Amino acid sequence: MQPKPASNELPRNAQESGTAREAYDVIVVGLGTAGSIAVIAAARKGLRVLGIDRHTSMGGAGTAGGVLGYYFGSRGGLFEEIDAKVPATEKSVYTPSFGINAEGKQYVLEREAIEAGATIRYNTTVIGVLTEGRTVTGTECFSPELGRYTAKSRVVIDATGNADVCRLAGCELRGGREFDGQAQPFSNALFKLDGERVRGFYTDSGYVFPEDPDSMSEAIVGSALLSTHLKARYDEEHRFMRIAPQLGVRESQFIVGEYNVTLASFLEEDYSREPLFMAYSNLDNHSKDIAFESELQRDWTVAASLWGLKFTVPIPLGALIPKGFEGLLAAGRCLAVDHDMASCVRMKRDMQKSGEAAAYAAFLAVSKQVPLKEVPYPELAGLLREAGCLSERDKVYFEQRVAHEDKANGPIRWLEEVTEIRSGLSDVKPGVAIWSAKRLGETIRPHLLEWIGPDKPEHLRKHSAMALALLGSPQAAPLLRDMVRERDPFVPMTSLKYNQARGYAAVYLLGRLADKEAVPDLLRVLESREGFTYNDRNKEFLSDEQDLRFQYVSYALMALTSIGDRHEETRRTIGEAFGRYLSQLDGSLVISFKGSSEIRNVMDEKIRQLIDRTFRRWGKPVPNPV
Repeated sequence: MQPKPASNELPRNAQESGTAREAYDVIVVGLGTAGSIAVIAAARKGLRVLGIDRHTSMGGAGTAGGVLGYYFGSRGGLFEEIDAKVPATEKSVYTPSFGINAEGKQYVLEREAIEAGATIRYNTTVIGVLTEGRTVTGTECFSPELGRYTAKSRVVIDATGNADVCRLAGCELRGGREFDGQAQPFSNALFKLDGERVRGFYTDSGYVFPEDPDSMSEAIVGSALLSTHLKARYDEEHRFMRIAPQLGVRESQFIVGEYNVTLASFLEEDYSREPLFMAYSNLDNHSKDIAFESELQRDWTVAASLWGLKFTVPIPLGALIPKGFEGLLAAGRCLAVDHDMASCVRMKRDMQKSGEAAAYAAFLAVSKQVPLKEVPYPELAGLLREAGCLSERDKVYFEQRVAHEDKANGPIRWLEEVTEIRSGLSDVKPGVAIWSAKRLGETIRPHLLEWIGPDKPEHLRKHSAMALALLGSPQAAPLLRDMVRERDPFVPMTSLKYNQARGYAAVYLLGRLADKEAVPDLLRVLESREGFTYNDRNKEFLSDEQDLRFQYVSYALMALTSIGDRHEETRRTIGEAFGRYLSQLDGSLVISFKGSSEIRNVMDEKIRQLIDRTFRRWGKPVPNPV
């Protein structure tokens, strides 16, 4: 017999004392994108469920966050049933909107949770975690109504987004890129009236560390006062209704899981064959300072310009279980992914699926009285397929987004035939061929060396040189230097958008090769403030010449540090140039944010940070800029 839902009424002595010792099967902390679905799915399975949130609504990004539509993510699951019930709320209560109505979805989520028998408590904060050894057995909470109280459970699902419960339990966490710990930019969603309907849209607004309350507070207040949101005058063009109360945080802390989903392992085709669901998107990194991302992400996004290629990523149960812990699951953006993969595995559809999958795993652990790690996959997969969260049709593949509308999108394969690779490298969409050559390695190297010859067509020569650089071949350097000198403005068309100009891709690759002969050319890049040919076709990534100049400068700085690391004899020349550059920083080196060229991020501090680290690594005194 399935356990009965818990009552919403507290015992009398608990109400009087403010300390409630309650027992549940599952406690879901955080009722946002993942947690709201987890609560409903678990309660529908007959579990006694407590859902708590420090805010006053369910749904997270899709409700309070104002993200009314979907980007990518895979279809199927409980969230689609919820979404299908939302339009009915517009007929009698809520103002119709484009996409999924935010207020309507909040209402439907709450209704479905209560009807399923879940207990929902808002204005509630988890202040501690109950444990027996490394087994989580419940939470300690505080709310204005109940004061401080504890609640026991068989499973706790951390759906806070920031891994707050996991942090309190002592789980190992990681987050941000290696260079500076920075996550992707956050956004503000705004509502405006478009005819008779509400429309949501967003602008990227800055960077935030969600686990830092000071950083979050500054972001909430500061972003609301930006010129993109706070207008001197509102007219027909700016019929803003309000700013969504919840920031659009794309990334925070991740758990280190029993299974970790990383970009490196995925690209090596090393991934789980026992998925709970298939995440689906491209590497949708909104940052424009890609020079400071990992080498793998730079290879993919800059050298091959493959930003738009979409992945189908299997997410197994181990990616929801913090390493070494029992009784605790993580759902939502704090899954066990790395920073590189997080820009793919964060879409709303997939995060809702993670909540549903966590609920079914908890159900099997409770009903079978087994540890989460021992939940039988065949039974779990059966529940997921029955719900539509996992489909037999799900396959692991890449899909190419092309710029030409007359080309059909569809699954692609990596190229293996020499003639195919040559054709791809000769084309204006060379990314798949470049990466295919990287995968083939030594077998394709002789052909690439032949194709960089002066008698070959321009695209074939230059793209072959880029592929050779990814293989570490120094023979590519002379042609790459030529590309830097001419500030090669060609922008490939491999991706629908966010393609990277060939000129600064060559700068990056010279650094990857640690080519010391390139030092004079790279120093000239630092000294230049003009001569960067801006291509308006790439406006989605680069707003103007200022954005383009930053790309060249940031890659040149990184390349010079790599050359100096490898060739000690170059450090004096590079160090002197770095000292001069520090003294010339004047706030003009900026990048814009996606969605608005009005908001500019001054990059001087990042440059100082890079140069400071480089000097310390080389054992040189850090110069004091005049």
